[in-house]
Amino acid sequence: MASINTREILARLRSLRKEMALRQEHLAGRLGVDRSTYVRKERGAIPITTDEWLKLAKALRADPSYFFRSSTKPAAEEGGLALRERLLLKFYRALKIKEQNDMVLTVYLKFKGIRRKAVQDALRMLREA
Repeated sequence: MASINTREILARLRSLRKEMALRQEHLAGRLGVDRSTYVRKERGAIPITTDEWLKLAKALRADPSYFFRSSTKPAAEEGGLALRERLLLKFYRALKIKEQNDMVLTVYLKFKGIRRKAVQDALRMLREA
């Protein structure tokens, strides 16, 4: 089993923060520290506590194990979703409820003609949700 080092762990944190288009100030606020302290934590100059890792994972919508497991997958797919999927989810979550409903209806109407079973199953579940 391959090992993972602190530099790689912190690189995953930085990479995921950037993929999510979050500023260091945002994550600093989630930890209750100022930006300069957060920057030092992200660079490895100050250790990140277990409680802080849990807060970071929640803020980044990632499983806490994402940062620590060894894997050969690309960083964009490490959290279980590809970058484009994550960005679509972020966009959807930024919408108001009515806008989310409009988006779901638009997706359903646009793709209901596709006959592949996987697409039809996904559309059916989306419509029923």
